[in-house]
Amino acid sequence: MRVSATIISICLTGFLLCAGCSREEPPPVKETKVVKPIKRPAPEKAKPLITDRDKEPGEIKTPAVEKEAVGPPEIKDMEKEKAAEEVSGYYIVKKGESLFHIASRQDVYGDPLKWPFLYRRNLDRLSKLPLGELLPESELPEGLRLRIISPDEVRENLKGRLHKLWVVNVLSTTTNEMITPVAVRLITNGYPVYITRAKVKGRDWIRLRVGFFKDRTEADREGERIMAMLNLADSWVTKVDKGELEEFGGY
Repeated sequence: MRVSATIISICLTGFLLCAGCSREEPPPVKETKVVKPIKRPAPEKAKPLITDRDKEPGEIKTPAVEKEAVGPPEIKDMEKEKAAEEVSGYYIVKKGESLFHIASRQDVYGDPLKWPFLYRRNLDRLSKLPLGELLPESELPEGLRLRIISPDEVRENLKGRLHKLWVVNVLSTTTNEMITPVAVRLITNGYPVYITRAKVKGRDWIRLRVGFFKDRTEADREGERIMAMLNLADSWVTKVDKGELEEFGGY
């Protein structure tokens, strides 16, 4: 009996060993996925807001200022002056021109003897020129801007003088050289002078006159002041025709 038990024990052990060596594959091992952490970029530091207070003096510019600063200032000045010329009425002196030449132009006054009107309207500019008795014929600086009176202004001025026909005849002569210094002095003192032509006994005369006055009394009173200022004794008062008034009264 012990032999049989021993045999049974051996067989049982062998069976168990065979069962442990079967070909059955072990259950598959699940792969473990390695999850890498996502690296997020570090948040950018917010740039400091630069305000006008942080800028250096002179650096602050608004859009309007920057637009205004574009372009040389002298060009803008020239454009403004050009616009003013078109509105107000100016004449720009060209090389070699004189008061005689400019006044004789048809687009100015059409008569060289009307140079006193140019001189009076531009006294602030022309009175500084050392030209003396040759002033009307002397060459003016090129580019000089002279104010001129328009035909519309002449007509408008004439409306207020329609019945003022009295004038003071200050000086009668045959040469411009004698009239010029007297005319300049009168203009400088605020008198509205003009020069007209006359033919007496076949001889040509140039007359320097101040006008226009409403009656003889007013003309006599002003004539006395003029003669005292200029130390002249041969001035006289006269009444002119409407043609002379219309020719010179609007200036």
